[in-house]
Amino acid sequence: MNAVRSPAIVALLALLIGAVAFSVDPEARLPTDHVASAVSERTASDGSADVWFCEGPTPGAPGVDDRIVALTNPTEMPVEGHITIVDEGDHRVPRVFEVEAGERIEFRPGPFVPDGRFAAVTVEVPAGGLFVDQRIVGEASAGMDDEPCATVTSATWRHPWGTTERPGTTAVLLLHNPFPGTAVADLRLIGDLGRRESLDSQGVVVDGRSLVAFDLTGRIADSGVVSAVVDVRVGQLVTALFQHGDGTSPNAWHGVDLSLGAPGDAGRLFFPGPPVAGDGASVALLNAGDETVDVEVVPHPVSGEFTVEPFRIVLRAGRREVLDLFGDGRLDGAGAFLIEVRSLDAPTVSASLVTRAAVDAEAGQAPVGLDVTSAVDHAATKWWVRSDRAESGGSASLVVFNPAGAGIAEVDLGLVPVGDADEVGAAGELLPTHLELDSGMMVEFALPPGVVEIESSAAIVVVARLDGPSGRTSFVGTAGAGTVVRPS
Repeated sequence: MNAVRSPAIVALLALLIGAVAFSVDPEARLPTDHVASAVSERTASDGSADVWFCEGPTPGAPGVDDRIVALTNPTEMPVEGHITIVDEGDHRVPRVFEVEAGERIEFRPGPFVPDGRFAAVTVEVPAGGLFVDQRIVGEASAGMDDEPCATVTSATWRHPWGTTERPGTTAVLLLHNPFPGTAVADLRLIGDLGRRESLDSQGVVVDGRSLVAFDLTGRIADSGVVSAVVDVRVGQLVTALFQHGDGTSPNAWHGVDLSLGAPGDAGRLFFPGPPVAGDGASVALLNAGDETVDVEVVPHPVSGEFTVEPFRIVLRAGRREVLDLFGDGRLDGAGAFLIEVRSLDAPTVSASLVTRAAVDAEAGQAPVGLDVTSAVDHAATKWWVRSDRAESGGSASLVVFNPAGAGIAEVDLGLVPVGDADEVGAAGELLPTHLELDSGMMVEFALPPGVVEIESSAAIVVVARLDGPSGRTSFVGTAGAGTVVRPS
């Protein structure tokens, strides 16, 4: 049994053409104060439908060498479905697929839309059961980005951190409308000189089943940090922010990054702290509301022997702030830590953790790799994470933390049999099978290749990290549908 069957889907997609009738109710997935929603959720193979949305560049975009979308079937039955690929020029290609039990197939969106620099992929799975994720690789292996595709659409999206520094950077906001009806969105862009709303950023029309690539580099040029607020007047969208740096900008970052952003605002958010204390690490905070809020960024060292004073920030309405985590030395010697962001006023905050490798001043080299991770306002009792084998000289790890204010989480882990049985068995030996996490605790351990299934007695958060010569990336796992809650 082969672990990867890339040629199979290429042949399949070339031969089979299916009409896609995307009929999901655009009002069905709106987040509310009572229902938590993860950006990526999966149902088991119980007959419930899943729809996945993958946005990103093609090799025609700056700095991109490759983009691969993977469909993984960990169930015991074949899974069939429909794929629709659309580029920013409104070229649309429908196909059908089948993934055998315990197999994975891959395809590249670029060849289906050869004139596009960007492409959105919609994967409809009528009976559920699949994982859908993607990998983006930078030119000459400079930068990488791995993450699950989204399963949520929303009328609000937040991207706290981007950059349009000159020279050498590109930032493009992708707006995907997978529904038949037209969507209309208002964009607010917040740069170094404050908020900017131009005529072409208000009332942006996104036709049904189409993709708009909104270039931030030209519209708010040479800004060290750019935040984007997307409010949809009509319909719902899926958004992503693509960025590329060639190493010549003042920040000297080199590589590619794709961030899905957050589908709304919150009053309490979480993410794991940066993996390497010597690297550059900052938290970008965005207040999309109409009132000023007081915000605390609270580091929680996992050792329990180190107390850190919270960072306190006054965040004005419609503005953003960027906090240098290691700038004032309060985290020196703290070791690994969990980060909690909480608004003491209105729940109108979103946040991103931005990490980049330290510049080698002696070698005069720009660091390869930038990673932007959106904070989450939810936890779940069931998670899955799929990853490939770490590149030579690199590492892959899994971070599991308990964001609850009280209580112990009993966590069980296992490797799902996908691909070669011998490889699965060898990889599974590296994985702990059981953990106990007290409230506020976090653990990190080696992540084996394959699909890891995590079940917990209490809601937890799971984040994967990949680091190596080609760059760095991190992503929140895929939550089990029906198990997502807001931490107490």
